[in-house]
Amino acid sequence: MVKTIKPQAFELELSGGTRPFLVAFLKRNERFREQSRLLDDASRRYAGRLDCYLYSQDYLETAMQRFLVRGTPTFLLFSGGREVDRLIGESDPETLDEFISASLGPGKGA
Repeated sequence: MVKTIKPQAFELELSGGTRPFLVAFLKRNERFREQSRLLDDASRRYAGRLDCYLYSQDYLETAMQRFLVRGTPTFLLFSGGREVDRLIGESDPETLDEFISASLGPGKGA
């Protein structure tokens, strides 16, 4: 299961993480269950190469402002302490997989 990440843990991951990570910004609405399931599937599929997190609902609005996320769902991929790509809008398994694969690319990540 995907871990929920709070601001302090996010900062630690950003500054000291050893591999790329994907953070989902999801509001608890009618799409939440489906989109969080996609994130969970990606976490299993890319285990060892990519860490996947769901940004904590308690801090979601502040984080959305910080990262200029205008709507949910939005997926941000970070590597080397910086954002490398983002996927905006509702996703499906193929789209999320293509996004992650293209962002990591051959030889990128752990």
